[in-house]
Order: sequence, then structure tokens, then C-alpha cells
Amino acid sequence: MIPTEELKRYEIFAEMDLTELKLLSAMAAERRAREGEELIRAGSPARNLYVLQKGGLMVAFPDGRAITLHKPGRVVGWSALVSPTHYTASVTCLTDSTLIAFPGSELLRLVQRNVVFGTKIMRKISEVLSRRLPFLQEKDKKLLRQRS
Repeated sequence: MIPTEELKRYEIFAEMDLTELKLLSAMAAERRAREGEELIRAGSPARNLYVLQKGGLMVAFPDGRAITLHKPGRVVGWSALVSPTHYTASVTCLTDSTLIAFPGSELLRLVQRNVVFGTKIMRKISEVLSRRLPFLQEKDKKLLRQRS
């Protein structure tokens, strides 16, 4: 469990009310990862959404392009909320890192049951996607357009 005050610090949860933050807090867990550890592998089932608390991550796309994330609050693993729930990129820790992990299946159930909450979280996920869209492969872009 991660305190609601901690969750509120991050942009993805900024619009959440206390009730929503409590639901998120109950399912959230701290995940520590070591430098060089592969957190996510492209193509594998998307089981978790992660929010970076501290450290550095490299997001590597299958075509060889990559971006780095160092700012607390950055999100990886958004595929856990989008069918067919397979990761589209690999994520490796550049430094020892601390993340907040959310089980994708639990988070997805919450999104599906609560329209207001779902709208808030999916709006934030779409912001993440829009920032990373230039790095997606053409086949991934087509898949996202089909889902819209």
C-alpha cells in the first residue's frame, strides 16, 4: 500500500479525489529494481502499470529507438490497461529505481466499473501516449487508431 499523499504528488493522479486515491492506494505496491534490471519486455503480457518514484529508466522500442525517463511520476506499462494487454516496448533500469506498481487486472476492473475514475486515468494515459507517439512503430500506431 502506498499512502494517498504520495500518489497525489504525481501528475497521473492529480485529478483524483480522496476516495479514488484510497482505492489506488490499496492496490499499489512499492517495487524496487536494480540498475540493469529489465522491468518490462516488449511483447510479453502486460501485467503491471508502473509510476517512477526515483531512478532512471530506458524505454526501448522494437525498431531500435529509445527514450529515457528520469522525472518522478513518469508512467510505463500503460499497455496493462489497453487490449490486447501486451507491452509495446522494453523497459530497463538505468540506475537503481523505485516505482509504484499497480496490478493491471485490478486497475482495469476499477477503470471499467467507475466511469468517472476511468475517464480521468485514461485521459492521463492518452497524454503519455501522445508524448511517446513519435517513437511507436507504424503497426502500433495503426492498432491504436483501430481502438479509437
